[in-house]
Amino acid sequence: MLARFSSSLFAAMTALSFTVAPPALADQGEKQAILWKIDKANTPSSWLLATIQTTDGQTAEFTPATLAALGGAKYIGTEFHNDINSVVDMARTMLDEKPSLAQTLGAADYAKLLPLIESRGYPASVTAKLKPWAAIMMLLSPRPAKDLIPMDDRLLKYSMENGRKYFGVESVEQQLAPFQAIPAAKQIPLLKTLIKNEAKLEQNYKQIVAAYLKQDLNQIQKLLQIEALALPEADRAWYRQWRNETLNQRNKIIVERLKIPFEKGDSFVGINAGQLPGKDGLIAKLRAAGYSVSAFSAAK
Repeated sequence: MLARFSSSLFAAMTALSFTVAPPALADQGEKQAILWKIDKANTPSSWLLATIQTTDGQTAEFTPATLAALGGAKYIGTEFHNDINSVVDMARTMLDEKPSLAQTLGAADYAKLLPLIESRGYPASVTAKLKPWAAIMMLLSPRPAKDLIPMDDRLLKYSMENGRKYFGVESVEQQLAPFQAIPAAKQIPLLKTLIKNEAKLEQNYKQIVAAYLKQDLNQIQKLLQIEALALPEADRAWYRQWRNETLNQRNKIIVERLKIPFEKGDSFVGINAGQLPGKDGLIAKLRAAGYSVSAFSAAK
């Protein structure tokens, strides 16, 4: 069960990043890809892989180009250090000691929430103790397929099986911070909206998976500029401000931390696809920092 906490966090951060709605890639004619080569003078090449949380087996498989890049990497990283200690810390942060969500949310909505969380691999005993922001985070992740290893877990598994040095770009605390920063007064209204619109979010995610299979970050970005949450008009302004502020700040932190492995070279890092495109995205920020970032598109 603990492993599902880590995959839910990864998926939710992906979904949250996608909904930021920044401008499309600065160069609309730029070649699109999910794998990007990172170069700097006198430094071995590194690689940046756009990842998503998917329930589709074809999408979860690494392309031949990705496997080739992994084969030459000395260092392999994911967004956060996905070890047992981090997952335990995550669970402790997300759960209250005593069940309280049913009372806070209300009986009718709580009854609707139970099967939605169960479909993500968690029993009612866990749902009962979820903090409202943690339930929001879980509903922002798609329903997982059985026996399908998430992409970030695949990278960790590959590094362990092939004797590569593994690292996390962010801490669990930094990953959870955007959700914890949701104003307390807004958490329950947002959670109720997510419960109501969960089926729409699932359908929208299928379109995102299709765009990912085409290796088209711009299309993914366009799909997720839509206000899928259908928040009441009075709540839309704070939501946009919250997501933009937290995620723009996160991008600044990520690009600074990516400089560490990329200065070494021979590094391979998986970061959720929503962080890469846009004038404030990782591709643009890495270029501004002096790196050559080139799309490496290849068929499955």
